[in-house]
Amino acid sequence: MTAQRWLSHGDWATAQLLGVIIDGSDLLLAPGALGGTSTARLRKGVALLNPGRPDPAQINSSTADRWRQASVRLAEPLPDKSWFRLWTLVATTAARPPLPGLGNSDDDRSPVPTPGDRWRAAAVDALNVRVLCAATGTLWVALELGGDGSTTPRIADLHVDTADGGPVTQLPTVYRESVTGHSVTADPVDIGDGVLGRYLGLLGTQLRQASSLLDELPILLNPAVAPDRDDAAWLRRLAAWVALETDTLPTAMADRRETISTAAERHGRRGTRQGLLDAIRRETGLTVDVVEPLELATVWRLNGDPSTGALGVTTGLLAADPGPPVLDRTALLDQSMLINEEDAGLPVHAHLAHRICVHVADGTPEQVEKVDAVVQRERPAHVLARTCSVSHETSIPTEVGVDALPPIGTPGLSNDQAFDAAIEGPGLRLGTGRLPEPPTSHNGSGTTPASKGRS
Repeated sequence: MTAQRWLSHGDWATAQLLGVIIDGSDLLLAPGALGGTSTARLRKGVALLNPGRPDPAQINSSTADRWRQASVRLAEPLPDKSWFRLWTLVATTAARPPLPGLGNSDDDRSPVPTPGDRWRAAAVDALNVRVLCAATGTLWVALELGGDGSTTPRIADLHVDTADGGPVTQLPTVYRESVTGHSVTADPVDIGDGVLGRYLGLLGTQLRQASSLLDELPILLNPAVAPDRDDAAWLRRLAAWVALETDTLPTAMADRRETISTAAERHGRRGTRQGLLDAIRRETGLTVDVVEPLELATVWRLNGDPSTGALGVTTGLLAADPGPPVLDRTALLDQSMLINEEDAGLPVHAHLAHRICVHVADGTPEQVEKVDAVVQRERPAHVLARTCSVSHETSIPTEVGVDALPPIGTPGLSNDQAFDAAIEGPGLRLGTGRLPEPPTSHNGSGTTPASKGRS
């Protein structure tokens, strides 16, 4: 059974700090005066910790156990131009040892085992370190942080364990017999301190990291908790997988995650009124109104109902013959829509069908442009869409048409020509007769027929 212990306790209160500070629960280099900037930091700092001895309750053997491995947990990926290094020492006395220096330390390439009361360095940026000292005593760990004065590592915690369950312990004893002079201890059976145990320990570390990544896959694929950093852009990767443009995602983190998690559901509503309103709200933050002219169109019927049979109210000029055209009757040159029999009746409302109007209340030109960009991208391919700014409706009661004439409306198309005869029909007609083009000028001092009608 492997005994283990975390050393920071959330506040690093038991550590001796030199040139480092605590930020929340993380250990980092202290601010410095380099260049007089507020972001400058010291180039080097050390934290000294005493893990104590393993808890007897975690030891399942009758012999004394010891810490054999130390590990570093980073709070964030290591920035450029910053580094850290672990130092280990087994003290044979109760006194606190001095910090690592030239006269009391060995580098990571020194022979093993390391003598007691002497520091041994690990490789720079090594996350896992083996304690290569067999002396009986108390383990001390020094964590050295360094940088160029502008960056700092962030250390979340330190961890020590007895490493009783290392990969080498899974092998039969015959394969674990140590070679004299290559083991940290005098035990003839390698329990992790021998050459084979250390090599398998390195392999085990890599396998644990790969296993950890596999264990984290459900988190990485969940938009609610996936990381969104430059070095781990999983949230943006998930957005691309569900066909979202990362440039159009909201800036607030909660909104970004909600947008990605509901993307599949919203794709099912794409092209509908609700889908269009939702897309506009998410990308522009505006609430608009979508109007379909066809919803207001009615068929004139002489049934006494004012909503469908009021002459001059629900009646209008016929856009085109309901069709299909018949030779020598309704098939007139430039006045008919050539349609199939199954499309009979389409020309009646062809100028209204498959059209939407998006109204932006008191919208500025910039807002209208942004909304129109969303509308043109989200509308169905067969639908024509127009975006415009409208004024808010007044709450003051008003009456229209009492002792007043309506103003002259905007001029229509010349000779009532259609924008696209194949879609809107050939033009407005009364029965099968073409509306005459309005006169452009009159001789003499007489008035135009329009002005006579108003006088």
